[in-house]
Amino acid sequence: MEEKLYYESTDNIKLCGLLSKVNESKELVLLCHGFNGDKTERNSFNTLVEKLQEKKINSFRFDFRGHGESTGNDYEMTPTKEVKDLEKTIEMLNKRGFEEIVILGASFGASILSLLDYKKFLSVKGLILWYGALDYLATIEPEGFFTEEHKKIAEKQGYYQIKSKRTGKIFKLGLPLYNEVYKIVPYKHLINVELPKLFVHGLDDTMIPYGLSVKVSKLCKNSRLELIEKGTHAFADDKEALNKAIEVSINFIKNLYENN
Repeated sequence: MEEKLYYESTDNIKLCGLLSKVNESKELVLLCHGFNGDKTERNSFNTLVEKLQEKKINSFRFDFRGHGESTGNDYEMTPTKEVKDLEKTIEMLNKRGFEEIVILGASFGASILSLLDYKKFLSVKGLILWYGALDYLATIEPEGFFTEEHKKIAEKQGYYQIKSKRTGKIFKLGLPLYNEVYKIVPYKHLINVELPKLFVHGLDDTMIPYGLSVKVSKLCKNSRLELIEKGTHAFADDKEALNKAIEVSINFIKNLYENN
């Protein structure tokens, strides 16, 4: 049901994604994964794509540079470069005939979609932000990725190395990344975006506080907020919470398409 696609971003980076085309419409949902993840988003995107297929909605999910099957070094990744990856992805999908796109970003992926200039991408009709990292320095975990101590280590050796508690995967946070996250606040860009927006956040998220989505949704025009009972980060620990997040997201998508 899914076609693997390779295409070029900037800096000679080859991106990899999966296209699920279930009809001939120009409508599509574009999925953007989180930090140190891939196009499966801890399997929540796999489940989401299955539900989209059932509803006959096209989708595309891809790996940002330095992640999954895309090329590039992890320590060279920055928000600015991931924005370029997302822009090139939208351009590629436009060339394939998809002219009504809803972008769903999870965690760090939600921050990236917040930074786009949508005046250049009129095909984008709405945004969904799952447990969005909309302020890079706001985290519940005291050992968050972007502490001053970690930045000092990156300044000394060029990167700070982290290890996933879930998979054991090593990921290097480069100094260019630290330099950007201390200057960029994604939600300050997002509040100027007039597109319809849906914020979805779990009440049991121990990585990014759900209060951040509450705060930003109130600052944004044309926005809705859905808080998910028992929802952890990535909705990874409760199937019912994930299904609820998917349900509200699909309803938002269907309403957008019906009103366009």
